[in-house]
Order: sequence, then C-alpha cells, then structure tokens
Amino acid sequence: MSGTLSLSDLSQTDLHQLDVVDRYTQFAPVYNQSVDDWGYQCFRTSAAALRHYVPADQSVLDAGCGTGLVGQALSALGYDDLTGIDISPEMLAQAEASGYYRQVRRQDLSQTPYGFADNSFAGVACVGVFSLIADPTPVLREFYRLTRSQGYLVFTQQEMLFEQYAYGDILRGFEERGELRCESISEPVVYLPNREGYADRKVIYCVYQVTKRKA
Repeated sequence: MSGTLSLSDLSQTDLHQLDVVDRYTQFAPVYNQSVDDWGYQCFRTSAAALRHYVPADQSVLDAGCGTGLVGQALSALGYDDLTGIDISPEMLAQAEASGYYRQVRRQDLSQTPYGFADNSFAGVACVGVFSLIADPTPVLREFYRLTRSQGYLVFTQQEMLFEQYAYGDILRGFEERGELRCESISEPVVYLPNREGYADRKVIYCVYQVTKRKA
C-alpha cells in the first residue's frame, strides 16, 4: 500500500510553499501501515526519551500528533494526560479515535499562539513535524511558553533540514538567552530503513530543558 503514495521529497521542497493539509489528506488513510512497512521508529524512540525526563503522571503535549503514534507509545509507557494537536483533520480524527488523548485540537503549528495557557505542560513531544515547517523559531518559542520551568522538549528533525534551516544557530540563541538548556542532540540515525531510496536519510533527536527565570 505504501507504494501508492506520491509525496514530495521534503529535501527538494520549498517549505514556505508546502501545503501540509493536502499532503496529509493523501497520506492519512495509509499512514500507519506505510510507516510500519518502512520500519519507522521515531515515535517510540522519542517517547522513551521523554519518559527518561518527564514522569508519566505529568501532562504532555503531542504537537503534530498525526494519527496518534506518539500517543500510543507514550500511553504504553504509562502517560494518560496527553493532549494532541495537528493541522490535518483526517489525521486528527484517527488520533481522537485512538483513545490515547485526553483532548485533541486542530492547530496549524506555524500559527502561534496556540489555545493553551502559559506553563500548561510538563513536556512537549514534536516528532516528524519540524520537517514541514520553514521557520522553527516561533514554534520553539511557543513550546517554551507552554512548558513549565524545568520541563522538557523532545523533537526530531531530518539531518539535511537541520543543517539547511540553521537549527544549530537557532537553538544556540535560545540557550544564550537562558530559555533552553541542551540535554542531548543525537547522532543522525536512519529513520526509514525499509523504504526504498531512504537508506541514507537520517533524523536527529533533540532533548532540551526549559529554563525559565523567576520573575
């Protein structure tokens, strides 16, 4: 079934022009089976990373939750206070039906602010989403607003896009302002080992702690 997909190669796409809703309207009906066929494990790896830092009884935002794979992985690790947001109605409907989330909301992550109060979450997971966003700065700033001090952000980005969109410089800016502290940035890892033509495509896992100054 995955062979029927005809999605643009993000490494060859101007992310400013990408129609994310249209992309995932195509993908939603076959997403879970496709990524399983391709050997995709980012949702499990990211959930395990978050569990290392954020207790399972704390609230977590799954930003760009898609069909709910991250929610599935987090639920298996004991989390039950999960909120999912996503731009795709088709993907979000599957996430809601999964039963892993306390609430789900439609949200374009590139349009800030989101409809939550400051410091609403102990952790934010954002898996496979930054590869669709041209400017990560306002999104990271919104995650900072929504996460409690000493909470954690876990997110991924494709290696080539991490470099192309200067994530290193952007993240250093947050660190220099005392807003985020780098816990870990992984070595690049192949993320679709079974997908033809993707043997050299790699993803980077990032874990950052939110470090808000007291007023």
